[in-house]
Amino acid sequence: MRILGLTGGIATGKSTVSNILRADKFPIIDADLIAREVVQPGTPGHRRIVAAFGTTVLQDDTDPNSPLDRAKLGTRVFSDPEARAKVNAATHPYIRLEMLRQLLWHFLTGCSAVILDTPLLFEAHLSRWVHLIIVVYVPKQLQKDRLMMRDGIDRTAANQRIDSQMDIEAKRQLAHIVIDNTGTLDETRQNVKAVLPKLRPSRILSAAVWAVLLWPAALCYSGLSVYRWLKI
Repeated sequence: MRILGLTGGIATGKSTVSNILRADKFPIIDADLIAREVVQPGTPGHRRIVAAFGTTVLQDDTDPNSPLDRAKLGTRVFSDPEARAKVNAATHPYIRLEMLRQLLWHFLTGCSAVILDTPLLFEAHLSRWVHLIIVVYVPKQLQKDRLMMRDGIDRTAANQRIDSQMDIEAKRQLAHIVIDNTGTLDETRQNVKAVLPKLRPSRILSAAVWAVLLWPAALCYSGLSVYRWLKI
């Protein structure tokens, strides 16, 4: 199974490209969705966030089991590298475990390729997991303008959020495939369509690898599923 890393910067249109690939029958492992799931009340991630920041980052600061107030937490994370490091330390182990569990599931069900959709592919050192890196690109000024319009924030806040991630030009240099998203949605669809032949692996090779690794993968998947169920 070929693992394709899809990344970009905030407001570069990664989610748009991910949806286009999903419509083309690529299974998607969505790191942003997993990141929200691992901090739901009652999870180890939620408990670790509360331990690091107290109840001030919760929707109800009188209840330690209240959901996170993502706006409050985001304000601290984007403006304070130390706070960002604490959040990453609290959540990344659980995000990685769930990513691995989903990867194993797709392998066991015979998928030939899967998209690992994550904004922090490089920052979280997940690029070593993938066979091919796809970067969704727009120039930094356009990125900033789109972010300000999308989130209704000023230039200072936009700069803080953009600077909290690796520079988009640096990501572009490390990509195997760059998808330009500076134009219209139709133009982006055409840019994605142009690279599709490079994304799908040989079916014969995929079948051979699947046959060899089936049982080890099944055992790993079972163990991770039990771990998730226990919420250790």
